[in-house]
Amino acid sequence: MNDQILLLKTVLTSTGNLNILKHSDDKKKRKLATGNIVGFSVIYLMLAIYVGGSCFGLSYYGMAETVPVIPASVVFALSFFFTFFKAHGIMFGYKEYDMLMSMPFTIKEVVSSRFLYMYINNLIWTCVISFSALIGFIIGGKPSAISILIWVVLTFFLPIIPMLLATAISALIGGISAGFRHKNIVISILIFILVIPMFFTRFLVEDVIKNNKIEEVVKVSGDAFSNVGNVVPMAKWFAKAVNEKDIVSILLLVCISVVAYEVFFFVFSKFYKSINTKLSTAHITKAKVIDKDFKRRSVPMSICAKEAKRFTGSTTYITNIGMGAVMTVVLGIAILFLDVNKVVSSMAGMEVDLSNVSASLVIPILVYFFTGMVPSTACSMSLEGKNYWIIKSLPLDMMDVFKGKMIFNLFLFMPVALFATITSCISLKASPLEWAVAICYTVTANLFSTAFGMYMGAKYMQLDWDNEIQVIKQGRAVAGYLLPNMLSTMMVGGGLAAIGIAFKILPITVGIMAAVYLALAVVFYTKLKNVPGGQNH
Repeated sequence: MNDQILLLKTVLTSTGNLNILKHSDDKKKRKLATGNIVGFSVIYLMLAIYVGGSCFGLSYYGMAETVPVIPASVVFALSFFFTFFKAHGIMFGYKEYDMLMSMPFTIKEVVSSRFLYMYINNLIWTCVISFSALIGFIIGGKPSAISILIWVVLTFFLPIIPMLLATAISALIGGISAGFRHKNIVISILIFILVIPMFFTRFLVEDVIKNNKIEEVVKVSGDAFSNVGNVVPMAKWFAKAVNEKDIVSILLLVCISVVAYEVFFFVFSKFYKSINTKLSTAHITKAKVIDKDFKRRSVPMSICAKEAKRFTGSTTYITNIGMGAVMTVVLGIAILFLDVNKVVSSMAGMEVDLSNVSASLVIPILVYFFTGMVPSTACSMSLEGKNYWIIKSLPLDMMDVFKGKMIFNLFLFMPVALFATITSCISLKASPLEWAVAICYTVTANLFSTAFGMYMGAKYMQLDWDNEIQVIKQGRAVAGYLLPNMLSTMMVGGGLAAIGIAFKILPITVGIMAAVYLALAVVFYTKLKNVPGGQNH
């Protein structure tokens, strides 16, 4: 146990923002770490207000007994999905794997420490969701002190089972794909096959809000979460333990979580080394060296080709960055065969009627949520890691390197974005003006995300990572890109779209947004020349 804690402490120390503030003397790192903490704190605060308000509403209108199901079901779902996307990158193929295997640690200690690392990272927002729901429950439902204590204690057990399930599926996918030549692509395809159907399940949900009566809305919500409790055993046990102080439910949730943890890692440790070895060495001996004339490319196109190989060579890279491209294709196909109002309502989380507006101009804005959420350029420079010195030692203009990485991002997202935009224009019978504005918006928005992502990626390179998941999902450049882009897209873009719909001038407002994106793309492309990595040799 002491060795397991030591391994866990080492990983947490090397990746935490608080540790940077405590020990680092680099002002840029400290400033960005502070920004990350503040930014995520704002997100957690917004989440807490939303969840707490919902639970207070249910409690206030006499449905307090359904409230415990909300945090339990939300934590179950988010724990599963977040772990599912992280597990492969954290559990397999990390940089220090060979070093750890050569040290006097048991395999179980190694794998369980990696799992606990994911658990602690998930525990932050788990507590935000659960404890904000508890506050709403206390204010609206006035539970007993014992119920509050049970709620607090069981919160720490809620994520364990869904995380174990996600890790088990990830390990199974890794084991199955290890025998394939292009194993990383196979893993990514299997992950997409599991995730994409989840997107369509949203279209199967009936519209439950038919009027503006708060009591009826709350009743529908309460009935819905009661049904969730019957589907998810952990949510049912949690609710019964809080509402009825049921000892059996408490023991079921605690004991099954602990036993499942021990059994899983006892079994997993038997196959862990074999799966990792197969994933890292499969088909190496079958590789052939072919004597041929290699195609000559320009420096940007060579960098683009290199980035494509880096992309297809990493499951974490494909699934986290490529998911936006895949979902854009799904959206484009859905628009052809499904009612556009249902598609947009499902994505917006509320009932939307686009029958009286230029719907073909709304779809490109939704497409950008997929293609512009996190571009490959935001993390591609950091992914160079220990190989960055090779680029710096060659007689290359760094702007050519940046261009190559931007070209790859455009190859990845621009075709799928145009596909979804074109299918929406065809399906919705857009006018020539709407066609032109929609395509201009799609092109300029992707140019902006590519240039802005490249600027952040070059300015905030993080080369000293231990696992690529740190720079792909948690990197300083990604956070620096994600927060302002998300806020501006949601607030400014959403606001202009709302104004355009209200005053029936949507083509004008979307055209203005396209012009702004183009101007910002030029600004950030120009600023690339002034970042430290963008200066010529």
